[in-house]
Amino acid sequence: MDLHPTEDQRMLQDAAQRYLAERHPPAAARAAAARPLPARLAQWREIAGQGWPALLAPVSQDGLGLGLGLGLGLREAWIVAEAAGRHLLSLPLAANMAVLPTLCAAGAAGPAAQWAAAMMAGDTYFADAVPRPDGSAFVEGAGEGVRALAVRRTGARALRLELLAPAAGEAGLDPTMPVARVRSPEVLESADLEAGPETWTLLRTRLRLLRTAELLGAASAALDAAAAYARERRQFDRAIGANQAVKHRLADDWMALDDARLAGVAAAAALDAGAASAERDSLFAPLLAAEAGRRAAQSAIQVHGALGVTWECGAHLYLKRVLRLAASLEVEASRSELLERIWEGAGGGLAA
Repeated sequence: MDLHPTEDQRMLQDAAQRYLAERHPPAAARAAAARPLPARLAQWREIAGQGWPALLAPVSQDGLGLGLGLGLGLREAWIVAEAAGRHLLSLPLAANMAVLPTLCAAGAAGPAAQWAAAMMAGDTYFADAVPRPDGSAFVEGAGEGVRALAVRRTGARALRLELLAPAAGEAGLDPTMPVARVRSPEVLESADLEAGPETWTLLRTRLRLLRTAELLGAASAALDAAAAYARERRQFDRAIGANQAVKHRLADDWMALDDARLAGVAAAAALDAGAASAERDSLFAPLLAAEAGRRAAQSAIQVHGALGVTWECGAHLYLKRVLRLAASLEVEASRSELLERIWEGAGGGLAA
């Protein structure tokens, strides 16, 4: 399996980095919770104009995803999600990209088709609602006028898609992504989808990998900021980056992030190719990324010294994004659970 990026993938990466650097500066990330709806929708229209939300939607339904041997796949979506994390995008792009193929699978008629068309056209985006056992919902990307989308598994071969009423967003742990906790979500519309367990598994796998990419993007940006500061900050008439305690730690962080990135790209490629190992492969990346991302973001604050704990320094924003995404990954599966599932998957492969 060739994991080197193609020319088209490099062009996509450059375009995503350039757009987000110009159109989503750090000031936008800092003020995410107070950003008005018209500004958020205007940015979503621009993002939809780039085609990013439709990267995984089937070509047969006006998407850009794999279909009939054509289109793009999770490797391209990974590139965009990582760029979104690097620039602390305050819109739930990864969740929208992951859920769109499921909306398309509901058919060309009904509310799910309308939601999918509106998302791809740039008319709206959906906050990501995660139902809780007590009937409440945790909403990522919440805000005035922003409806949320929840996907429930209601049976062995059934999913329910629910469109929830908007909830006011607030700055939680991660101030760059407004969130809300809704005790009794109001369901505006719903759609039932007859689908096998593989549809649910594929949805969760896509979301897991895209959140991992976003986490690695934020952690890599923190590492780059720390390395830049270590080159310019001088003590005893030399840059602090010349000290082994600093440069070796930064090098170790780079290696750990690169290992996690390679695992994620390999899993994305396996999923695109329909490989039998794809589900198992997707477990390595979040396991490696959560540990490496936390360490890199925490190291970035330490390298900045006293400056690193101030609001003016952006290092804490990357750390908070990493911590939130790591928590969302670990809610679904803890480190011990991931290791057990990897071990079981490897055992099955050996038995075969």
